[in-house]
Amino acid sequence: MKMKTGLATVALGALAVALPWLAGAALAADKGEIVVFVPSSTNPYIGQFEKGAKAKAQELGYSVKAIENNFNQSEQDSQVQQQLASGEKVAGYIWWPFENAAGIGALRALSKSGAPVIVSNQFPLKGTDKFYTAYAGANDILSGKTAAEMLLKACADAKIKCGKGAIIRFPAGVSAGDDRVTGFEEAVKGKLDVISVTPTAGFLEDEGYKVAAQIIPANKGELTWIYTENDSIAGAAAQAARENGLTPGKDILIVGGTCHGDSSHVVNGDLVGTAIQSGYFEGWLAVQTLVKYIDTGKVEPGEVYLPADPDHPPADTGAPHKLNFLPNPAVGNTQAAYDQAKLWGKSIKELCNF
Repeated sequence: MKMKTGLATVALGALAVALPWLAGAALAADKGEIVVFVPSSTNPYIGQFEKGAKAKAQELGYSVKAIENNFNQSEQDSQVQQQLASGEKVAGYIWWPFENAAGIGALRALSKSGAPVIVSNQFPLKGTDKFYTAYAGANDILSGKTAAEMLLKACADAKIKCGKGAIIRFPAGVSAGDDRVTGFEEAVKGKLDVISVTPTAGFLEDEGYKVAAQIIPANKGELTWIYTENDSIAGAAAQAARENGLTPGKDILIVGGTCHGDSSHVVNGDLVGTAIQSGYFEGWLAVQTLVKYIDTGKVEPGEVYLPADPDHPPADTGAPHKLNFLPNPAVGNTQAAYDQAKLWGKSIKELCNF
């Protein structure tokens, strides 16, 4: 028996040399499986989140199973119940709720499993601290603030006087959209007038265009700026503005504030700038945070804002904090600024064009 085991080991080793991907797959499964609950990767940001999570998991010796819902919290809640009922032993869970408040019951159920739970993308709601191990992802209040600061700078530099404007936000129930509105409005208070806050039905150009195409003509002659919570919706708003005789950057200022998809609207001046919130690194960070907890068995209290180092990602060593925030570096709206922008060793083209 020992001889057979030895021969099998030698044979597997020979295969691993011949097929390196097999060695990587075997390594990834060694330490266990991480289950990630996310909305559908038909949204490219979420696709990048999964890609980053899987890359980091493989690097650290884990595998990832992504369970997607079709932007439906009831479906996601059912998926959680099915996963828990399977009795499958997992290394931990990563929880990206579609609707944060509506998903609290599912989050509580995950916490009762005994496996660590990392919340990502939508900041945990007040009173849910005991249901999750740590948060790792974007700070959406910071995102709104960064967008506001870019807009205010553009207003100071532009030939038009910024006054009244509109916010086109993420769908109702998505608390990341609430937080971005909060951060933005706090930063522009007393400086700009917000005349409307309107939710879209989704996160991409088509949904953004439907809202912008109604808001802009309805408020023509009043709007001097629009904030849209990501660049895909902002690009759609720029198109709608042109169709209504307004030139972005001249007659109206538009900011999305989160790089998302087509960069042409940034580098051609349609938008006042952008910021690197990377779906890839959000998934990457969620896995790193989970494994740091597994390795140390500890969570440091409080929050940490990870540095926006262009070349080096944060180290895998040490215990995570309760709240671990991605950086949100602003990027100017010129080709040169865009070409030079990097975060954690990856260019903005790698992180934002998908």
